Amino acid sequence: MPTAQINDAELYYRIEGSGPPLLLIAGLGANAEAWGAALPFLREHFTCIVYDSRGTGRSSVTDGPYRIDQLADDAVALVRTLGMAPLAAVGWSLGGSVLQSALIRHGDVFTRGVLLNTFPNYTPLQHAWLDCILALRDTGTERAAQLAFALGWTMSPGFLSDHAKVMRRAELIEAAPNATTNAGYRAQAEAVRVYDSRADLNRITAPTLVLCGAQDVLTPRAQSEEIARLVPGATLRELPQGGHVMAQEFPRETTQAIIDYLKQ
Repeated sequence: MPTAQINDAELYYRIEGSGPPLLLIAGLGANAEAWGAALPFLREHFTCIVYDSRGTGRSSVTDGPYRIDQLADDAVALVRTLGMAPLAAVGWSLGGSVLQSALIRHGDVFTRGVLLNTFPNYTPLQHAWLDCILALRDTGTERAAQLAFALGWTMSPGFLSDHAKVMRRAELIEAAPNATTNAGYRAQAEAVRVYDSRADLNRITAPTLVLCGAQDVLTPRAQSEEIARLVPGATLRELPQGGHVMAQEFPRETTQAIIDYLKQ
């Protein structure tokens, strides 16, 4: 199992594909496997680096709370340790916040950035959503029920209308190995609670695509629009189908938008 000592944590990582290097940063509580549906498309064009961020999967669960800048420093240190800078990167949801911080504070490391279904800061509704997720985890609610609740916020309406399919997906996720612990999830959750990139987005110099799905209710288009307004020269693109996890539900369409931008 490839790991690297990064700052005060041991991080699991995997490298797949060929071509220019591309770092993929997953969302809250997610590990490298979150990119499983997208990787077959991306690795045809890029040497993809996927990893379990601090607190998730096979990486160290250090004491929390974490901070987005801390997670960004981990990502940059991993890239430098692997000798793969400069490179392009995609950050999804919390990973998009991590990438915003990295682009702001370590701009020399990145040739291009893609901010996928992400946010500049949490809204009151997002805080309420996170309160529910944490309460379900803390009270020991059956994992499949936790996932059914989470999927209701992240999948497209067409997927959610098939209740049997939703429960099958929840059961598959529940059975997956290397699940994130409650401690790791809460430590990451505290990072998104307090992050606000808006005052510093004008410091980003790398060409940036802000990519969102028309059916994303967890991080709606308005948040992507705000980021795109504040990042100099940013491109905003909305895909007509796909919710928060459109890279999993519609991987071909989502990755094609990423590939098109990164290959410009």
